[in-house]
Amino acid sequence: MGDEMGKYLIGCDIGTSGAKAIIADAEGQIFGSYYVEYPLHSPHSGWYEHDPEDYWKVFKENMWEILRQSRVRPEEVAGISVSACSPCCIMVDREGNALKQAPIWMDRRAQEECEFIRNLYDDDKIFEVSANPLDPHSGAVKLLWEKNHNPELYKKAYKMLNPANYVTMKLTGEFVTDYSNASLVGIVFDIVKREWRTDMADAIGLDADKLARLVPCHQVVGEVTGKAAKECGLHEGTPVVAGSVDCNAAWLGNGATRPGDASLVMGTAGALGVVHSDPHFTRNLTTIIHTANSETLYTTLAGTSSCGGLLRYLRDTFTEKEKELVKKEGKDIYDVFTAEAAKIPAGAEGLIVLPYLSGERTPLWNPRARGVVFGLAFSHTRGHWVRAMMEGGVYAIYHCLKIMQENHLPITTPILVSEGGAKSALWRQIASDIMDVDLNYMKDAKGAPMGNVINAGVGVGLFRDFEVAKDFIHVDETHHPDSGQHETYEKYYAIYRRLYEDVKTNYDLIAEIRNG
Repeated sequence: MGDEMGKYLIGCDIGTSGAKAIIADAEGQIFGSYYVEYPLHSPHSGWYEHDPEDYWKVFKENMWEILRQSRVRPEEVAGISVSACSPCCIMVDREGNALKQAPIWMDRRAQEECEFIRNLYDDDKIFEVSANPLDPHSGAVKLLWEKNHNPELYKKAYKMLNPANYVTMKLTGEFVTDYSNASLVGIVFDIVKREWRTDMADAIGLDADKLARLVPCHQVVGEVTGKAAKECGLHEGTPVVAGSVDCNAAWLGNGATRPGDASLVMGTAGALGVVHSDPHFTRNLTTIIHTANSETLYTTLAGTSSCGGLLRYLRDTFTEKEKELVKKEGKDIYDVFTAEAAKIPAGAEGLIVLPYLSGERTPLWNPRARGVVFGLAFSHTRGHWVRAMMEGGVYAIYHCLKIMQENHLPITTPILVSEGGAKSALWRQIASDIMDVDLNYMKDAKGAPMGNVINAGVGVGLFRDFEVAKDFIHVDETHHPDSGQHETYEKYYAIYRRLYEDVKTNYDLIAEIRNG
């Protein structure tokens, strides 16, 4: 660690509903931490957008607040790294102004564009190049939609950026995209060679020069400009590294740095990431170049649509008044839920939930899928509903884990688990029992912001390598699977899988009726 540079690092993660930033020293000790929410816009059914200005607004608010809390002088900050939700599609002009609100990863509008591309390239070719499925989720498909529906703005666009790259551009004036965000642009990104496939961009009708310059995640891409320094309270000239996708930053923060390392984040959605160096990819899952050692490592991602969000749905829909009463008693409604679910045996006495309340991503890729509650009887209590929701959320992750195992992806156990639903010891044990794996729980995992601190530290030379992530984690509890419970769950899981196959044609019929 050189004495000539500052000793503090800033990591900021911009999620789907809010942004969190931390300031830490070279030992991983946190001196300031702040979270601020921002709005999600849904102008039509299936459309989900952010105002890109909000990314910059919440980033600035975070910077002022963590510097105030920490009392760190701006010139003591050695480096900054930003991660964010992805894939999105922010069209910016030459000055870096966003031209319109940007469709985000949840957005489903570009289904016709997918069909158009599928007539040019079959799924095998797309998978061979990008290691990802063709879906409205992908950044390139979103950009094609913009070209088709907003041709004037598309012409005006200088570059397409993802949210992390947008903030980096606002800080430095540099239009770059890191390897992990480029992975989710999909189709036109060769994930092994780490370069744009300009021939494929041309074929589908996209201008390849609208794609940003590609860089490794930890590369210093520029310095904080005078203008950005004034707006954020930062020091002009502070190095900024390229950044990353949010889930990858979270896995790095959880200590996942080497091939075989696996990390499960039980947030609104479920995200199980497995690190590997071998360019051997798994169909129907998502592949993202890892934040750590992005020149050589990949993560195979099981990204389901609903996990922790399932209990939030129960809370917000059915317990609004009770939630407030429980709060007055100094308790948390989730603890009440867990206590009720703990009394219910594995399999929730025949109550099975398909957790596809907002469609499903891996491995079904079915935007029309919806939740199903099956086997409901008068004897089922609220505790049964809670337990069945917990189990359904894990069945969806287990479905992906089984595909990884069938594809011979090496996975080191225990799997690290953190955030959201993982705060419930019952839910963690259910996950261990269903998936038949050991889980290590980290109560105080700092997630993506800490992953960004590590990425920034490696980028500016404050850390020797990414292995420092392992020094910063602390395991609070290990869960071992109960073989008897797992046996019971296997029987219910088989029904869970069959249920989707039995009902899936009805999803299309409902969509047709609803869309009139």
